[in-house]
Order: sequence, then C-alpha cells, then structure tokens
Amino acid sequence: MKPQENEILLIYNGRKSHDTKVLGYASAVQKYTVNERNIDKNPLTETQLNQVANDMGLQILDLIDKKSDAYLNEIKDQRFSNEEMMKIVKQHPEILKTPIAMLNNTVFFVHSAYDFVNKGIEIEGIKSKSGNIYESPKRD
Repeated sequence: MKPQENEILLIYNGRKSHDTKVLGYASAVQKYTVNERNIDKNPLTETQLNQVANDMGLQILDLIDKKSDAYLNEIKDQRFSNEEMMKIVKQHPEILKTPIAMLNNTVFFVHSAYDFVNKGIEIEGIKSKSGNIYESPKRD
C-alpha cells in the first residue's frame, strides 16, 4: 500500500463531508494522480492499518477518531491492545481518523488543503496558509 511516484494515496471515509472535501483538494493537486481508498466501502486490513501507523510513527490508538460516535458509545474508557484495536477498526472503520494522505515518503492527516501546500504540493488557487488565489504577488 505504498503510493507510486507522483501519486497520492488518500485514505478517507466517504460518509464524512470533510473527507470528501479533502478528496476534492487532493484531486486539484497539480502533477499528482490520486488513488482513492474509501474505507466506508473498502476497509483497511489489519496489515494495512499497522503499516499506516508504523509509517506515521504512531500507535493504532493514535489513529482513532475520539470524537466518533462508535468510539464514544462503544470504546471510550476501555483498554485494548494494538491487536484488539486493529480488529475493532476493521469492524468499525468509521472510528479511524481520516483523511490520511500518503505521498512520496510522507504519511499525514489532512485537515485542510494547506496541509498539502505545507508539504510543497501545489494546489491550483491555494498558495499559502495566509492566502489564496487573491494574494498579492511578491514584488522585487
């Protein structure tokens, strides 16, 4: 589950409006193709989930969306091993914190289009965190 050169692998949940918005940002990235992975329709395997956590330098529990209904209603205040959490995420993919972008040798949570810009990826109309297409050009 490694992206190819000039490819963004975007792991997202199609039921979350924020995730679909980020998919739109990723699709606007110049010079990259997007390989989508909608976990609502195609959940990650335990091996893939473990790979994502390792690539991000995180534990499985760090990949959990602690604001999700499934987490709040079924998991909160309980203790699980990493192996148990992987099985829970496989059964309830909506508890995975998404979207996650994989490109080049980088794996990161995407909160906004600026996360791509901060990685040096160009998105048409978005130039920096402080502005957009309407930014004044720099003058010499």
